[in-house]
Amino acid sequence: MTYFKSLIINFLTVFFVNHVIPNVEIDYYSKLPHIGGDLIFAFSVGFLNSLIYPVIVFFKIKPSHFKVGLSSFIISFAAYSIVNILPVGIKVTAVGAYIWTSLIVWFVSYLTNHLELKRYMREKEVK
Repeated sequence: MTYFKSLIINFLTVFFVNHVIPNVEIDYYSKLPHIGGDLIFAFSVGFLNSLIYPVIVFFKIKPSHFKVGLSSFIISFAAYSIVNILPVGIKVTAVGAYIWTSLIVWFVSYLTNHLELKRYMREKEVK
C-alpha cells in the first residue's frame, strides 16, 4: 500500500465515522468559509495516522506490529480527546461515541500501517 492510498483510506474513515456514529456533533458553521471543521479534522487525523509507518522507518526504528499499533492508538484517542477541548467543528458528547470512534479509526489506521509493514517485511526477505 502506498502512502497516498493510506492517506485517502484514513481520511475517509475519520470523515465517515464522524458522520455515522451517534453522539458526534458536527458544527457546519466553521470560521473557514466553505470548508467544514469536520473536513479539516478528518484530513489532519488521516494525515497523522498515515505518517506512522514512514516516520518509524525514517528514524531507523525497527518496525513492529506493537509500535505501529501503539502509535496509531495514541494518535486516534488523543485526537478525539483534543476535539472536546479545541473548537475544531466536532464535539463528541458521549463516552460510548468517543470509544467507538477512536477504536474504529485506530483499527483502520493500524490496518493500513500493517499493510505497509507487511510489504517492508516481504522486501526484507527478498534481499
